[in-house]
Amino acid sequence: MQDMTSFPSNGPEQDSQDEIDLVELLRTIWRGKWVIVLTTVLGILFAVYQAFVVAVPLYPARATVAVESGDTQMVISEIDSVFSGAGTDSVALNTEIEVILSRDLIGQLVDDLDLVADPEFNGALRDLPFRTRALNWVRGIERALPSDARMRASVIDSVINRVNVENLRSTRVFNIEIETTDPQKSAMIVNRLAGIYIDSQIRRKLDATTRAISFLSDRTTELQANVAELERQLAAQTEESNVVSADLVQAQNIQLRELRERIEDQAQRLADEQSILANLVSARGDFDALISAAEASGESRLLSITQRFRMGRLDRVEANAAVEDVIATLIANSERAAQQLETLRQSESDLASRIAAQSAELIALQQLEREVNAARLLYETFLTRLQEASVQQGLETADARVLSEAVPRGASSPRKSLYVMLGLMLGALLGIAIVLVREWRFAGFRTTDELRDLTGMPVLGTVPALPTTDRREVLALLNSQPNSVFSEAVRNLRTSILMASIDRQPQVILMTSSIPSEGKTTLAIALSRLLGAMEGKRALLLEADIRRQTLRAYVDHDPGASLADVLLGRLDLDAADLLDPDLGVDVLSGGEAKVNAVDLFSSRRFGDLMEALRHRYDYIVIDAPPVLAVPDARVLAAYADVTVFAARWSSTSKTQLRQGLQMLETVGHPADGIVMSQVDLKKLKTYGYAGQYGYDSYSSKYYSTQS
Repeated sequence: MQDMTSFPSNGPEQDSQDEIDLVELLRTIWRGKWVIVLTTVLGILFAVYQAFVVAVPLYPARATVAVESGDTQMVISEIDSVFSGAGTDSVALNTEIEVILSRDLIGQLVDDLDLVADPEFNGALRDLPFRTRALNWVRGIERALPSDARMRASVIDSVINRVNVENLRSTRVFNIEIETTDPQKSAMIVNRLAGIYIDSQIRRKLDATTRAISFLSDRTTELQANVAELERQLAAQTEESNVVSADLVQAQNIQLRELRERIEDQAQRLADEQSILANLVSARGDFDALISAAEASGESRLLSITQRFRMGRLDRVEANAAVEDVIATLIANSERAAQQLETLRQSESDLASRIAAQSAELIALQQLEREVNAARLLYETFLTRLQEASVQQGLETADARVLSEAVPRGASSPRKSLYVMLGLMLGALLGIAIVLVREWRFAGFRTTDELRDLTGMPVLGTVPALPTTDRREVLALLNSQPNSVFSEAVRNLRTSILMASIDRQPQVILMTSSIPSEGKTTLAIALSRLLGAMEGKRALLLEADIRRQTLRAYVDHDPGASLADVLLGRLDLDAADLLDPDLGVDVLSGGEAKVNAVDLFSSRRFGDLMEALRHRYDYIVIDAPPVLAVPDARVLAAYADVTVFAARWSSTSKTQLRQGLQMLETVGHPADGIVMSQVDLKKLKTYGYAGQYGYDSYSSKYYSTQS
């Protein structure tokens, strides 16, 4: 009966395997609940041990410091703040944080509190682990301490890493914090560091004031000497100068300006006279032109002569002579005026030179006076600042103050409740991880859906495990509990096999598996018993596992013949008493044979035997060896109408099942269905699958006993 080999799974069901099944995930976690409980308890115990035994309590301390605006300033020749207070902008505040955490201040803290001798900060003083001490003792190595300088540097680094300085947002307030193993020590460290920081500000101002006084003192002495030298130079230059006063130079400038005006007037008159004279001289020899030139000159004497000539009082000779006399006079006056102009110009040049010399001397004197005044003013300024700085020395105040000192507080860590919660969470997560990894590595089957999805074949039934491992008790249990869960499961298997094909009733049923110990022999016994119990039906249980012959462990009846005896001709089948009184069906055990089992099953004698058995029995159940162990089942599958493949619940791996089924397919006789055997009902209920197979509490009333 080979028409049941192709049962492909549905596409949507196959696609759903790639999706996370939340219900299945919860079932997986529920299956591993005791593992999760165990890891959770262990996580809590570990956390409690860490919190109460291993972890060292740390005690926090916080001192609050406020930085105020500095207003003490000193101006020296437009140089701001020889010693000024700390700034309050963000850059300045961050700078103050770095100052607090500087190696200079932390070094003072380490020295003041002798933290080099504290093992909490000086790792060189801590006890070495036992393993390290033992190794050093074995190797003969003595522990050498580092130098004092290296230890101090290491302690400074440790303190810097432990101290936290934080600026409160939008304020000029700092919090200086630390956590140590002693509350008193924590408070003492931050309070002392705050004090060192304030003292450093005062010391910094004092140093700045001292430097300023030294600078001002030296500079004042230099300025005083400079003023004296400039005053000496001014006095000497005043004695040597010809300048009486600036007013005299100003009067001379006025005189020079008037002289230059006279020169301009004189030069203009001379130019006018020379122009008239030039016109008259050019008209000589022409009396009419001369008279016209005389009239045009505008000179009063010439106008009088021309007027008398026009009136007839003078004749031409007289008029010409009179004009010539005037020309001679004009020539003499012109020469005299030119001499006077030259004299004025010489006077103007001399006066201008004298004024220029006196002005240069005056300017030099005035410049020297200004230098003297400036030097005197600068000297007085520095002298005043020196006096102010001398008064301020010793009055320096810090630009920061302690708002609140640290006080000893309770331990901030370990937070025991948090440890316990973390232990609980991590333990639970570890348990879940272990369960999921175990599930991921699990290669077996727990549900028929898994079998069906992997193989694409029908699952004919699920049969629970018997409550005994003694094979001698199997028949007794089957007879004493005919309505047990196991029996009803085998009845369901019988129904699935008989109803698998409507057209042809299966007669020869082959029971096999991938590997041994999968319950196929027990299934074969129970199935043959139920088939023989049907009214008017004869059944035969045929043991084909000649190598192991496990059937002898189940039945006590000795039929006097075996399969090997019949096939080898040692005994006639009709002469044997095959009926087992306890099982109620005929049983033909395997027997012993020196011939290879495959050769026996491949022989013509076995084929003839199977044909004869078909005529004698209504049902023949063959208990075949495992497929992966020996090839017997692949040969026997050719004689079977139905091949049932047993897969042990939660034991047979997917690889073993797949390979076993493929071995049958290679000979052209694939399995017709799968039965899930030896199902653990208690675990099945724990896993949450019992309801799928009718093994839950609602179905228990249908069974006489729970087995």
